Amino acid sequence: MRTPRRSNALHRYGPLVLVGIVVVFNLWVLRAEATPVNNLNDGSVHRSMIAWAERRWSAGDVPLDGWYPQLGLGSSRFHHYQSLPHVLTGLVSTVTGSEPAYSWSLYLLLALWPISVYLGGRMWGLGRWRSACAALASPLIVSAPTLGYEWGSYAWRGYGTWTQVWGMWLLPFAWGLGFRAISRGRSYAWAALAIALTIAVHLLTGYLALLSLVIFAIVRPTKIVRRVARGALVGVGALLIAAWVVVPLLLDRAYTIQDEFSRGKVYYDSFGAPQILRWAASGELFDRNRFPVLSLLVALGLLICLWRLRRDERGRALLGVGVLSLVLFFGRETLGDALALLPGSGDLFLRRYVFGVHLAGLYLLGYGLASVGRSTIGLARRRIRVLRPSVAVAIASIVAIAALSPAWIERERWASQGAEWIHEQRADDATDGADVVELVRTAERLGPGRIYGGMRSNWGSMYRVGQAPLYTVLTNLDVHGLGFTRPTWSLASPAEYRFRDASASHYDVYDVRWVIAPADRTPPVPEAERVATAGRHVLYRMPTDGVVDVVDIGEPIEADRLDLGIKIAPWLSGDLPGRHVYPGIAFEGFEAAAPTVDGREIPEIPPGTVAEFEENLDEGVVTATVDLTRRGAVLLKASFDNRWTVTVDGNEAEPQMFAPGLVGRSLQPGRHEVVFAYAPFPRYDVLLLVGAITFVGLLVMPRRLARRSARRR
Repeated sequence: MRTPRRSNALHRYGPLVLVGIVVVFNLWVLRAEATPVNNLNDGSVHRSMIAWAERRWSAGDVPLDGWYPQLGLGSSRFHHYQSLPHVLTGLVSTVTGSEPAYSWSLYLLLALWPISVYLGGRMWGLGRWRSACAALASPLIVSAPTLGYEWGSYAWRGYGTWTQVWGMWLLPFAWGLGFRAISRGRSYAWAALAIALTIAVHLLTGYLALLSLVIFAIVRPTKIVRRVARGALVGVGALLIAAWVVVPLLLDRAYTIQDEFSRGKVYYDSFGAPQILRWAASGELFDRNRFPVLSLLVALGLLICLWRLRRDERGRALLGVGVLSLVLFFGRETLGDALALLPGSGDLFLRRYVFGVHLAGLYLLGYGLASVGRSTIGLARRRIRVLRPSVAVAIASIVAIAALSPAWIERERWASQGAEWIHEQRADDATDGADVVELVRTAERLGPGRIYGGMRSNWGSMYRVGQAPLYTVLTNLDVHGLGFTRPTWSLASPAEYRFRDASASHYDVYDVRWVIAPADRTPPVPEAERVATAGRHVLYRMPTDGVVDVVDIGEPIEADRLDLGIKIAPWLSGDLPGRHVYPGIAFEGFEAAAPTVDGREIPEIPPGTVAEFEENLDEGVVTATVDLTRRGAVLLKASFDNRWTVTVDGNEAEPQMFAPGLVGRSLQPGRHEVVFAYAPFPRYDVLLLVGAITFVGLLVMPRRLARRSARRR
């Protein structure tokens, strides 16, 4: 017997209507997020990186690597970070500008995410209605630990974790296509591509997508050998396609800082199983400070999957990736030494794996809400026998939306408050912010040097334009700044945390020539020269020797990426910085420069002078002419990186690391021409070619092998 055509249309288009409803809701309530204003969070960093990529594109370069000088005394940020979103958005920025490109990409990725949830569920084989129910609830998550798949992780008033929203978009596809490839032996190439792209846009999400392949392989033990082989094919293929990201990252892993400000903290180690399980039991993993409607539906879906565990392979896989995410989210205190079994686990920010719990929870919610919908339809048709199927489905959809109404109302209020604050920030940017811009342009016109406007560990946390701290305003303005400290940045980032604005010598160490401060605040040091005033802000010039300096070399320090900050702290707090004595640092195979002073007799004057220099840190090049009367070192006050090159009088010399994390080179007496140049990671073309060949191979070879096997039968 044929199914009535009207029923088929309802089954096909009804779920799309639900997805359309939630997308329209998102587009309307989140519309203020598309307004470019000063960001008050990590969004300022991402917008700055987009602007950097835009400048590279405009210059005719592909911005896969290069020197990014804006933060942390500079870093090879694109080389070590998940930079594909910035590269792509930077290309768009050549037409739109970086501020609209950032704001609109955030808005559209966030508002349209239910589409990804729906399509990912369909690829997984969860069915139209379950996938649509998961999409319907996707914008409604609010969690106590934060930083999961919720608006607060990304929005202007939230954390600004912009690259994670790209990972959020791709993880449903990575899971859906990965499960399809392993369970059915189909779409190997597309599964590998989806996982590779997830790695490229957000490393933590890509790591979870790779680990999930193990779950997909073992959920059907009777076919585990075949499924493990398929999983290996997809996983290795994904790593080869993403080789242009993975290979540089692994080869230079030792030069990515992992300082004491990250290790041992909740942000890095997560909260532990007892706290997380308490949140789960109270409903605060999905419904913080509101009626736990999402949590109840997730629990219902969990019970349904457990009930059908033996006969529902998709449900087993869903439970598996949910448990995997939850265990990672438990963190280091819970996992202990077992975590070492995972490659690269020492660099994982485990708190973030709440996002895997959230996505798995949404699909479990899809099970639960679809079950409620079926029960509603069955009850309605039993009570009213003449009720048409389309009317029954409409009633069930209304019931589903009504059941979620506490969450809908709370999210609309949250977004409305955010919109109000964004409009206020726009007004503040046009007035108070314009005064800051005027002082920044004055500083840039008068000469090079970093700009400082406080940091979050001191008065800078309350020095704001609207709601945006001045250190984020400076980042929004693309200046070479100091003060917006990050948990993981360049090798000089542990030193940046230790900058003391009451120490005159620190301004020279960090090449901070300019300070912007409130007019009613005492000048930072007596040597500060008041240069200009705009509104309530004052620009001071600080006495520094410039970005290139000639110094004596102190007793060497031995350090690695785990303890660099601790090792350089005594030097920074002593008197040697003010006496132009900088210890060499033995770091990850780089030998420390031999000392020129022993700490007992320090000459009154430095070993030489800088005759002239030309700085172009935006291009990663600084040239200088220096005169030395005795042996010493020439320093570039930029963060050390293993890809810095040093040329002395036309001859290549190995770069050396100096406290507090700077690049330099020891020199003999005489006049020298020195060039510091950042050399990007080579042969991206080869790595990209390997990825392209791998994708084509996965696209073609399995089909040919299947045909050949069929002919043999």
